[in-house]
Amino acid sequence: MPGTDVPEVFAAQLIFWILLPFVLFSPPRWAVLAWLVMGNLDATGPAQSASGAIGWINAAKGVLLPLYLWWRVRQAPGEVAGTSPARLWLMLTGYAAVASLWSPFPLPAVKLVGNMVGLLLAIIVLEKAARKGLFRRDTLTILVVSSLCLGVIQTYYFAGTSYGFDGTDEPLRFSSFVAAQQYGAFLVAFLALVLWHDSLGTKLKCTLTVLLCTALALNGSRTWFVGAAIVSCIYLWLSSRRSAWIFAFALSTVTLAVLLIVNLSTFDVDILTDTSSRIVATLSAIFAGKDTAHNAGLRNLSFRFLLYQGALSEIRSSTTSEILLGHGTSSGGNIPLHVFPTHYSVDKLDANRAIHNEWLRAYYEWGVLGLSLWIGVFGSLFAGLIVQYRKTAWKTRASAVLSFLPAFLAALATENVIAGAGNAVTLSFAMMIGLLWDPTISKLRAAGGPIVRA
Repeated sequence: MPGTDVPEVFAAQLIFWILLPFVLFSPPRWAVLAWLVMGNLDATGPAQSASGAIGWINAAKGVLLPLYLWWRVRQAPGEVAGTSPARLWLMLTGYAAVASLWSPFPLPAVKLVGNMVGLLLAIIVLEKAARKGLFRRDTLTILVVSSLCLGVIQTYYFAGTSYGFDGTDEPLRFSSFVAAQQYGAFLVAFLALVLWHDSLGTKLKCTLTVLLCTALALNGSRTWFVGAAIVSCIYLWLSSRRSAWIFAFALSTVTLAVLLIVNLSTFDVDILTDTSSRIVATLSAIFAGKDTAHNAGLRNLSFRFLLYQGALSEIRSSTTSEILLGHGTSSGGNIPLHVFPTHYSVDKLDANRAIHNEWLRAYYEWGVLGLSLWIGVFGSLFAGLIVQYRKTAWKTRASAVLSFLPAFLAALATENVIAGAGNAVTLSFAMMIGLLWDPTISKLRAAGGPIVRA
């Protein structure tokens, strides 16, 4: 198997095979749980060329297993497939398949189309699972705790360079067996689940919230740190305005205490300029006008901006047909080859994770036509959530998804995530959509669920 020469990749593959029998043979509740835990596993490994082969384990958990689980829960009612976002997504997937005909990277194009199908399957499966009441107190607790435990094992036992690696001069980021940025998405989705789910008691909510926030701080994702803050603020404001003021007062007190300790300390270290935290380093760079000694704050941002400039430059020089129809599915792999020719080669390039911006990728690869469908998917989703938010019976559920959506949309502007069906980011999004039909989220237990329509 590819990547088995790397210990942490071998461990990810081993955990997959341990969980697989639970997905295949256990009751639906535990089968879905085992599959969600697999979201912590990127089992392909860095030794395999993403453009030259298919990672069969990732393909199985991204497409084949959700298809199998869909068959197992097929008796549960479902309506998400008939909603406007789902229909537009199917149209976009179909167009991505057509656009693969003129792609310079045909195999990655096929893989991307498969991942787009897998994402919709995941949402359908989790909608049906939510309707069947499979997201219970113990199920959620096991999912969160097991994901945190996998993070501890990967980060502090293996401490390798396959996951959570941010450069030889940077501290290891807390992550399970997936990229650190993806793991951050999982943590924020878990935070939303914990805060909004009615079945969890106050003590358990507080305990899990503290653990998740600690993991987020160690993970260092700036996008998902902001996402966690948005989720928390929306939850506190809507659940109890008095709690919101208490939270704000507590946060201010802790911040002032930390600043006081820093000012009174006798250490010969400048915490802002020598910090190992990417979040603190970024804030310091923004306000101080200069980065840390190891460029921990703005290094990745500068890299992304160069890629964005390269993509926009090629779009400006495109033909009319390329502007309207795009350069072809997965053609974004050409951008880093042109911008950083000495650092990238075709045999070591993942063409589906090259531009680091799904909005820009949609425009570059699929043109105005594809970008219109892409915007239509999320525009109709947002409009549908606003409609459901105004309905008393579904206000809580819509609020939960709306609290998660800003960070997810921001992540789409900083990473290429749709190429990872079955991994943490896409499963996080699918879980939140599934929440809309979870009867335990609201004390108003109606027979059906909301229809997310524009």
